[in-house]
Amino acid sequence: MFANVFPQVSESPSLIWVVAAILFNMANIFLGLYMAFFKKEPHLVRVHLVLYIAILICLALYLVIHGVHSENTIWEYLIGLYFITLVPLSIKWDVLAHALVAIIGLVLLPMLILLQMF
Repeated sequence: MFANVFPQVSESPSLIWVVAAILFNMANIFLGLYMAFFKKEPHLVRVHLVLYIAILICLALYLVIHGVHSENTIWEYLIGLYFITLVPLSIKWDVLAHALVAIIGLVLLPMLILLQMF
């Protein structure tokens, strides 16, 4: 199965942005956990915000490029809406709840790849 996934990701112009969003999200989760348990410095908070904006840009580019080449489904829009609404709202909650919301988002991102495969 993995042998079929990687050529399809490299051939698709839109799935490359999903892979970038996954990598940015992983880096952002690790940075957020570091800030939660060790140091919360202002420059780290700015980097955390920049990584979140990079995830949103990658998702927006994915939706635009995938919409041009084929039709976006409601699930793709819902995953994008999850990152736009629930992740920023969870900042006001407990730090671990915000981390859980971000990790659920990390689980949802590969769903974009699976939705395009099937």
